[in-house]
Amino acid sequence: MNKKIHISKKFQKPLILLIVILVLTALQPTVFPTINNFKSILLAISIYGVMVCGTIYPILLGGIDLSVGAVAALSGACTVLTIVKFDYSITGVMLGIVLGLCSGIIVGLIHGLIVTRFTVPAFLITLASMNIIYGVTQLLTGNMVISCLKPVCFTFLGGGRLLGIPFPIYILILMASISYFILNKTVLGRNIYSVGGNLSAAALSGVPTKKIIITAYVFSGFTAAVAGIILASMNQQAIAKAAMGYENDVLTAIVVGGASLMGGEGSIQGAMFGALLVGLLNNGLRLMGVPAIYHTVVKGIVIITAVAFDIYYRNKNSGLVRNKKWSFTLRKRRRENHNDENN
Repeated sequence: MNKKIHISKKFQKPLILLIVILVLTALQPTVFPTINNFKSILLAISIYGVMVCGTIYPILLGGIDLSVGAVAALSGACTVLTIVKFDYSITGVMLGIVLGLCSGIIVGLIHGLIVTRFTVPAFLITLASMNIIYGVTQLLTGNMVISCLKPVCFTFLGGGRLLGIPFPIYILILMASISYFILNKTVLGRNIYSVGGNLSAAALSGVPTKKIIITAYVFSGFTAAVAGIILASMNQQAIAKAAMGYENDVLTAIVVGGASLMGGEGSIQGAMFGALLVGLLNNGLRLMGVPAIYHTVVKGIVIITAVAFDIYYRNKNSGLVRNKKWSFTLRKRRRENHNDENN
């Protein structure tokens, strides 16, 4: 019986993807099941997929990072402005990418320090910093669109193709592979799971909990910055609200992928499954002509459903949810005992 349950859990996510693909194929048989469409889906998820590879770290710790969209916009703006400042030279591209990545790392470092030193809830600090970062980005860009149509070495990052496959997909695979290695093959990964599972126990075991938390938020800021640079290259421009709303897709992907918002449970494989599922849903809704305003409604329902099932099954496995049959039997026995005592 346990073996059957294990097998069903192992193939649950691929089965869900297969069902979604079959349904969308039936609804859009001439448009959806094409190689070009699947390439466009992977290209569409490459931006928030890269964010997922770092944002999953705070989630595994029981925290959250709502500023990834704002950090991506800031990083893209820093990169593009530097390239323009250095007259679209290769030096400007290299320096711009470095500054863009550093902006994400610095934001992540600030988040980690505030969360650990002042014990401010991650939800509050990242929500507040999201607004601050968007404001800073507006000041940097003058609230205007900054075009960057060259050089080719920059535009290739988001718009180039290698062996017929969009280059951002390769970056997504690389970032996912690095994240998988860290979480599954390193001491840092084991410490992240232990801190997320039980902070007090991890501290008593000698795990440097504060350093782990800071590192997690730095990773989150770094991957958001990478995604911002790719997005700026893809759009060939920088704009203050470039990645607004991407945090919703990131959170949806991570939660749907099986990560618990309580921390200590989740995987990068599951998060990538969530990102792909979100991409399929977005693509299917767009092909069916559903207005974009309803896309957020669908994703909101998906998040609520995923979190509800996660909490329910967590409580059920821990014994907090009582079996209905057993509960009915227990009440029946209590009534019988009560009647016997009265007789």
